[in-house]
Order: sequence, then structure tokens, then C-alpha cells
Amino acid sequence: MEALKAAITSAGMSRSLLPDPVMREKVSRIERIPSLPTLYLELVRQLQTIETPVVEIAATVSRDVGMTTQILKIVNSAFFGLPQPTSNVTEAISFLGIDLVKHLVLAVGVFSQFENRKLGGLSLETLWQHSIRTANAAKWIARRESAGRVVIEDALAAGLLHDLGKLVIAHNYPERCEALGQRALANSVEWLAEERKEFGFDHAQVGGYLLGLWGLPPAVVEAVAFHHVPIRSKDAKFSALTAVHVVNSLVQNQRPSHGGIAPPTVDMLYLSKIGHAEALAAWREELKDAPTI
Repeated sequence: MEALKAAITSAGMSRSLLPDPVMREKVSRIERIPSLPTLYLELVRQLQTIETPVVEIAATVSRDVGMTTQILKIVNSAFFGLPQPTSNVTEAISFLGIDLVKHLVLAVGVFSQFENRKLGGLSLETLWQHSIRTANAAKWIARRESAGRVVIEDALAAGLLHDLGKLVIAHNYPERCEALGQRALANSVEWLAEERKEFGFDHAQVGGYLLGLWGLPPAVVEAVAFHHVPIRSKDAKFSALTAVHVVNSLVQNQRPSHGGIAPPTVDMLYLSKIGHAEALAAWREELKDAPTI
């Protein structure tokens, strides 16, 4: 019943994220969108049971060779600090945790649907690495702020999926996407600004809209939809949105070169609104040494 309520709420949020009917009509014309991975749906069903042993989850994941390879690659990366490399799926899941694995299955399954597709100059691998880095750092910040298990999990999921809309737009409009990227580079402006000029909507709105239709938790939907404009959130406390918004900016600003395209900035008015403006300096300093994948 709770899952149904959340799905209904998320579906309602999808409409509220695009209140302008003209904008909603434009987004609804996007034809090629990814589907929820079958393996993810199977894991969700398994996890709805009272108790699902790790070994059962591992057995389910292991049936998908490509997914198994990706999970092991991620768990053995510097991001997660495994004491020693492992090729055992059960060990990997035990280390990462079932909830993290569920989110990774969703993200990997969605990203894989864009392999070998024209993406208007976007690099699928670069976007994936950025998403993993953002997710891990967002989880870290949420833990540092003692945000609670649900907020930490939502921050992780939103971090993994925050740029999903970029892939959807690039897959449907590769030529227009490549052109807007060139304009952003030439004018040294944010990608988001050129998206809005070109399409009348942006990747954050598209991603949030899609996740809402899929029935993901409302906090995840909002974190994705508003990760560039957190001030639009009615929430006045630390949330998954806070973590993803801040980390997305810090991670991109840490790059030696952003290709000439202006990286996003942190919304200090929003941080002041939720009482966390003073925390930014510490977050920035501690993320400097975050490992790369």
C-alpha cells in the first residue's frame, strides 16, 4: 500500500514539475525514452518480502552477466574502498548493501539502453563516471549531516540518475544537442541555459518527469528535477536535493577543465534558506580528495 501511495504521489509530481501545459506537451512528444530494467523490477518485488537474504539477491543479479560485470567493477573501484578486490557477487552485495545494489541495477540498466546510440557529442562513459562520483559524494554528505537512512538512500539514487534527462534529450535530438553544446562552449555558459533556449525545457525537468512516471520516491524525483534550481523546493531542511545540488556543482568545478562550458554554481540563497550555508566550505574542502572511478 505504501509503495502504491508513493507511486501515485510521484506520478502527480510529474505533472507539477511541468505546470505549463505547453512545456508539458513538448516533453510528452519525446518518443524514445528508456524503460525500467526488468532486473530492477524483479529486485523490487523480491525486496517487498519481509526478509530477502543477500544470497538470493546475488543469485538474481548473477543471472545478468553484463550487470554482474558492472557491479563488480563498481565495488572494486576506489570510490567504495573495498579492502581487497572481489569477484564474488555475494561479497560485493554484502559490502555495498542491498539498497545500493538496487539503485545501481536501475542506473546501469537505464544507461545501458543508450549504448551505441548517437548522443549529440555526449560521452556515455564520462556521464556515467560523473553520475557515480556524484552519487557517492551525495551519500557521503548526507551521512556527514546525519540525515537518516532514507535521505541517504534517496541522495544516492538521485545522484546516480540526476543527468538521465541529458541522455533522453541527446538520444532524441542528437544534432540539436550537439549544436547547443557548441554554443555553450563558444559562449562559456552553462549547458542548462542553452537547453532551455533550444527546447523550452531542460534535462533536469525531463529526468524528474520520467522518474515520477516510473514511480520512484518523491524525494528522488524532486532531487533530480530541481538539482539545478533547488530554491523551487518547498522543503526547508537538508534533503537528497541538497546533497545532489551541492555535489553536482562541486564535482564539476573540481575538474581541471570543463571543456570551456561553464560549470553549475551552488545556490547560496537556497543553502541559507535551509540553514546550511556555513557547511559549504567544509563540504568543498573534504570532497577535494574524493577518489575517482
